[in-house]
Amino acid sequence: MGLFPQPAASRDIAEAAAEVPASSGRGPIRLLLITDTDLAQRGGSERFLTHLLEGLDPTQFEIDLIQLDRSPSSHDHGGLLRSGSGNWRMEYRPVGAIYTPRAWRVWREVRARVRRGRYDIIQSQHEKADLLSALLPDGPNRPLRISNRRDTGFQKSWALRLLFLLLNHRYDLVVAPSQAILDQLVKREGVDRRRTRWLPNGVDCDRFQPIQREDRPEGRAQAGLPVDAYLIGCVARLVPVKRHEDLVAGFAMMAASHPRARLVLVGGGPLEETIRRQVNQLGLGERVQFMGEGRNMERLLPLFDAFVLASSTEGMSNAILEAMACGLPVIATHVGGNPELVQPGLTGYLVPPLQPGQLARAMSDLVERPDQGERMGRAARQRARMAFSLPTMIALFSSFYRGGRETVRA
Repeated sequence: MGLFPQPAASRDIAEAAAEVPASSGRGPIRLLLITDTDLAQRGGSERFLTHLLEGLDPTQFEIDLIQLDRSPSSHDHGGLLRSGSGNWRMEYRPVGAIYTPRAWRVWREVRARVRRGRYDIIQSQHEKADLLSALLPDGPNRPLRISNRRDTGFQKSWALRLLFLLLNHRYDLVVAPSQAILDQLVKREGVDRRRTRWLPNGVDCDRFQPIQREDRPEGRAQAGLPVDAYLIGCVARLVPVKRHEDLVAGFAMMAASHPRARLVLVGGGPLEETIRRQVNQLGLGERVQFMGEGRNMERLLPLFDAFVLASSTEGMSNAILEAMACGLPVIATHVGGNPELVQPGLTGYLVPPLQPGQLARAMSDLVERPDQGERMGRAARQRARMAFSLPTMIALFSSFYRGGRETVRA
């Protein structure tokens, strides 16, 4: 069976959680997590790490987290930022480019910890962290090395692609939240299929849940949203891969024939002014609302009638999972792990990427048939609860780490 069961279309994910190895009782697993990003950000990658840190049992795991990103609250020399609520601590070690002296100092520090036998497992996330981990030397105290790949749609330079082709064999295991990512890693980077493991994201279905229809008007009024409109929400950073321009163009195609429809964009980013100009040029100034950075999403998402994501690439979208948990029908592009979440005709619609007209048709269908949208939303929440709950994700990772520790110590 290996360290972790491979996905099967006919099997529920929760069933897979019961098949992974049990704990051996050898004491807490010493885990080092390294990431390029900053948990203070609110992207899907950061939410995943936050869920993992807060969910793993502190009696079973001792965790260090090193963040290679420069945070407004960090200092040039890095250092311990704060301890977690459990048995973990978070450090900033901003490195800039991977070839700088600062990055070299961080690598030497991690190497010294490894030589002292401080960790059972190192899990890296994103390019700089992956390279730092891959370049650690082998030795008698070498921990299990895991590369956690969150997406494959971002274009790497030719030099970076070459580095990964040369270094991928240095990871004992490569994990990803969707089978689509693993397939691309095998195809593009020559990753050995036998070293891949599928570990899906999870969503807190107690925190994210629907609200009663009669409570929506008050909630919308408090949030500054139109009370009687059909609200189509999108939660995503305003960055190129999220393709807000396609979403706005698609909304413009259907807006005139659906006067009740409003588009609500939640998230900030470098393209905000560009998207605002597009909205104004299309005469949609009163129909598209910008909400800024997402806060208290568990309160905002249930106020929408539908959710849409027009990305050109995705790993496994936490935003989609949260929308599903809130009982919303989902329109998403057929990229990355989206088809593993959205069941066309049952929980929402999948459309080809980069095609605003297809987005327009899907949005029109939901506006014209609200009863069907509500049925899809109920099915989406049921799917989130049964297949992608946060406790299931934590159980899968916990058992995966235990099985990995036993393998490397065997």
